This record gives sequence, structure tokens and C-alpha cells, in this order.
Amino acid sequence: MAQPGAQPPRYPRTSTALSGWRASHWVALVVMVLGLLTLIWSPFVGGPFYDRAVTPFIDLLGAPEEREFLHSQDPNAGTELLVLLGGCTLAVGLCMFCVLVVLELLGLAGAPALTGGMSPRGRLVLGVAASGLLVYAVGDLPGFLLRQLFVDHEYAVRGVVGALDVISQAGGLLMLCAAITFFLENRRHGRLLRWTEVAWWGSVRRGWVNRLALALIVGGQIGATPFISPFGDVAGAFFIVGLTLLVLGIVPHLRVAGRP
Repeated sequence: MAQPGAQPPRYPRTSTALSGWRASHWVALVVMVLGLLTLIWSPFVGGPFYDRAVTPFIDLLGAPEEREFLHSQDPNAGTELLVLLGGCTLAVGLCMFCVLVVLELLGLAGAPALTGGMSPRGRLVLGVAASGLLVYAVGDLPGFLLRQLFVDHEYAVRGVVGALDVISQAGGLLMLCAAITFFLENRRHGRLLRWTEVAWWGSVRRGWVNRLALALIVGGQIGATPFISPFGDVAGAFFIVGLTLLVLGIVPHLRVAGRP
């Protein structure tokens, strides 16, 4: 029993303020800022950058004067190069941040620095969204670069580009599932989805798995809608994974129900 006048115990507070960020978070932020600044300044410094840095370097490598790619007389080449560079840099920074978020939510990054003040519901939505954005970037960015590098020769990288398109579709559908998860996490649907907290995975305090499985099932159904959804190549896999997760929840439910 506590003594009169005794101070209540103090527990360490986890903050999501900038002061709690690690060096890796700052590196990701700096990369994103550099990419954004490159995009903003590309119309103003693209021409001088191309004339004084890119063209002399290409000429030094022995590029022919009548070349079609990166022609010395192209006034927009410098701006286009910096836009491409800035966009790729910004995408890399976003990917770094998404990796940090996912690792933190999985408990592989030590004490939480970004998600410590979030509710379990918010962490689920953020985790699915960050995973989707990361998968989408992994598929879309290399695919875009390959299309730019192999203009008029797409047949040479047709298989690789097709596989990358499937990956980007999976990432886009994951982000859609994040929006569905956010909808399911709305407290207005508490009565309808109350079973997710007590049955199946909820019986072992893993109700978020039930809601994630429902989001994958709904996302798979939406993705399979013909002539509307761009996720037809991966919609079936999402539906199967979600249904499998939900069915596997019977195992912990039966184990808990069978205890004396």
C-alpha cells in the first residue's frame, strides 16, 4: 500500500518530437529535402548545370556530336535531368523513412521514436500505408528508369518491366488497404467489428490481424473489379492472403476456448 504523500512512480515517456529522432531519421529527412530542393531549382539552374557540367563530361567520354540522347543543343535537357534526379532523390528519402517506420513498428529499431505516441489502431494504418508506399516505390521507380533508358527498345526489358509493374500494383493495392483499414478502425463501426477484438486472433490479443485480413479481403475484391481497378494482376493474391489469415485465426481461438 502506498505511503501517504508518496510520489507516484514515473515512467519514461516516449516522444515523437524531433528531439527524439535518431541519426537515421535525420538522414532520411535530409535526402528528401535535397530531392525537393532539386525539383524546385531545376528550372533555374538546369541550363547552366547541363552546359557546364553534363555536356563537358559527355564530350570527355567521347559521345558523338550528332547524338539524339542528351543533345548539346537541347535547351530543356538540363531541367529534365534535374527533375529526374530530384524525383529519384525524394523517392529514395521517402523509402528510407518508410523502412524506418516499418522496422520500428515491428520492434526491430529499439525504442519507438516516430510512433511512440500513436494508438495501436494508428500504428496498424501507418504500417500498412508505409509498407504499401515502399513496395510501390520499389516497383515503380526502377520501372520508370528502365522505360526512359530503353526508349524504342522496350522489348529488351519487357519481362523485367512487367515484373516491376506487378510489384508496383501490389504496393498501390496495399495503400488502398491502408485506407480500408482506416475505415475499419473508425470507432463508429465498433459494434459491427467488436468480434475482431474477442474472436479468432482477438482471442490472443491480436485483433489487428483480423482487421488487416478484412482489409486485404475487401481490397482484393475492389482490385478485382474489371475495367475500373488497376490492380487486377495482384487482387486475387490479396484476397487469398486475407482469407488465409482470417481462417488461421481459428487455431488460437480454439486453443483459448479449450483451456480449462
